Amino acid sequence: MTPFIEETAETVETIPPGRGGFLGGVGVAALASGPVCAAAMLTVVIPILPNITAHLSVIGGKVLSTQIFIASPMLGLVVGGLLSTVLFGKASPRTIFLIAIAVFGVTGALGAFLTDGALILSRIFMGVTAAVIGAASTALIGERVSFKRRPQVLGWQMAASSALAIILMLISGRLSDRFGWRTSFLMFPAIAVTVIGLALAFTPPSNAPRPSLTAGVKAQVWPLLIKLWPIYLFVVLVNVTAFTTNSQASYVLAGIGAKTASARAQIMSLNQLMIVIAAIAFPYVRKLVGQRFLAVVIITLMGCGMVWLGAASTPLMAIGALAVLGSGNGLLFPYQSSMLLTHAPAAVRGPAAGIMVSCQFMADAVNPVMLAPLIASVGLQSTISMIGVLAIIAAVLTLIWRWFKPGGTRPMGRLQDA
Repeated sequence: MTPFIEETAETVETIPPGRGGFLGGVGVAALASGPVCAAAMLTVVIPILPNITAHLSVIGGKVLSTQIFIASPMLGLVVGGLLSTVLFGKASPRTIFLIAIAVFGVTGALGAFLTDGALILSRIFMGVTAAVIGAASTALIGERVSFKRRPQVLGWQMAASSALAIILMLISGRLSDRFGWRTSFLMFPAIAVTVIGLALAFTPPSNAPRPSLTAGVKAQVWPLLIKLWPIYLFVVLVNVTAFTTNSQASYVLAGIGAKTASARAQIMSLNQLMIVIAAIAFPYVRKLVGQRFLAVVIITLMGCGMVWLGAASTPLMAIGALAVLGSGNGLLFPYQSSMLLTHAPAAVRGPAAGIMVSCQFMADAVNPVMLAPLIASVGLQSTISMIGVLAIIAAVLTLIWRWFKPGGTRPMGRLQDA
């Protein structure tokens, strides 16, 4: 949680629409699969980044051209998050979700055929659609899942997306080694067809009114969104740190002995496995330390993991670092979604989720570009260690502020905000 806003329970809950039972759960899972698409956009490509780098010739210097390729979908995600704030006034979250998933699959498939600048442009547009999907998915959870169940659903959402990311990463590595790196991009239309089929089969249309239907509510949208600025600030600061794992870990592994895409995928899958475990544990960790101090735990895990990864000289050392980093990421994503759904009024959940997506991926887009000059001057692993040290300092300062804040609550002291 940021120092500026406290988490409170909603006073009014809406009745989640849709069928119950197993099939109803499948339908909700399909609508909650937004993080799967955003994760797939990255994890499918992570093990083949060195292969793609060898074919890039957009800008002189492989380091810069590679960092631009990594950053390109993040730039699209920023634009897509802002675009979604407009779309939610035009159609229901479910309709937006289904259309965006279809476009995502088509755009992803183009990566199997495009090269250089065209490939980068397709990644940007893919990021736009992934942002819209993520915002719609978050809004749908707020619409169809009760307040009391959201921490569990958000935790399982992150866990499922990370578990699938492990599978997709391993498949991508195998496909690349056997058939060439371009075949990995054909996984995206397969994902889109699966999600659309499940959503259409097992979920009804949204029955919640759109904000645009009421002029009074429409006039209040931006004032309500502006009040959420502390959440957006937190998302930017923490995610600019967190994305270092996705953007750079594959290169660290290649430099310390993991030479094949399959080997890198297998090692990186441990990071995703720890994200799964931490995401499932999210509601229990939240109860243990309290909502106010959960941010300290998350930032500390990230800082320690990066210092460890920066010092790694063997794949075995990197495995331990990636496990710690995965634990931090597994807690982060349900934590920030929980903050947003708790504080954003129902009428603006869609636009609020879109802005959060933009903030998150704006930080991700800045990360590789920001790191490029540091990597060129002091080296990749030294850069990662520096970021880790800064994160640990930030965690300590946040803990001190929280601990001594007038009227504050010590960790494990009160659990009513859990």
